[in-house]
Amino acid sequence: MAEPVRVRRLTDQEGQKLKQIVRRGCTSSVSHRPAMMLLASAGGNRVPVNAQLVQADEGTVREVIHRFNEISLACLDPGRAGGRPRLLSSDDEDCVIQTATTRPTKLGQPFTRWSIRAARPDGAPIRIILDNLSAHTGADIRRWAKTNKVELCFTPTYASWANPIKAYFGPLRQFTLANSNHRSHPAQTQALHRSLRRRNANTRHSGVLAAQRKERARIRSEKGVRCGGRPLAPVA
Repeated sequence: MAEPVRVRRLTDQEGQKLKQIVRRGCTSSVSHRPAMMLLASAGGNRVPVNAQLVQADEGTVREVIHRFNEISLACLDPGRAGGRPRLLSSDDEDCVIQTATTRPTKLGQPFTRWSIRAARPDGAPIRIILDNLSAHTGADIRRWAKTNKVELCFTPTYASWANPIKAYFGPLRQFTLANSNHRSHPAQTQALHRSLRRRNANTRHSGVLAAQRKERARIRSEKGVRCGGRPLAPVA
């Protein structure tokens, strides 16, 4: 008869880490369920009972246990972010922004300013990414979107970091608002406009690119924070 699949004997450090993850279950669902599987197995529960406990397939439970027995706590790190794979590169984003801030006539287009429909005169659907701010969900906005064949793509609740434009807000704050003391709101607005014009004229400048990379890293780090929790420490 085949030996039942079970987790090997846990070290004190492994046991403490798994209990910590389970207690902070809302911090990272990616590692929370595997941690529950491992603790349940260490407590003597067999695979069928374990699978029922965490509402998972028995094959998944076996795979998690085997992976833990091979590489310890490193099995809790999937090595990838959730959601769909990224389709736009940083260069693609820069190209879109540079095009949007250049007058159409300079690019040989037969109109004087950009609009959503002018950018896609073939009538193809256009998708706009935005968060769940109440101003974005009103009847007027939805009516306009329907009339212009625009699909409003809302980010999940408390996940505005999923909008790629967020990476450009950090450098804007850094270059115009940090440690500033503008005389008035119009003066602050003028500073923002000057910064945007300078950024659009120097999209490949090393300082601009470094600031954007730093902001992207900061935004992506927020993906592990849920329900008031703190990001999990990297697995040793």
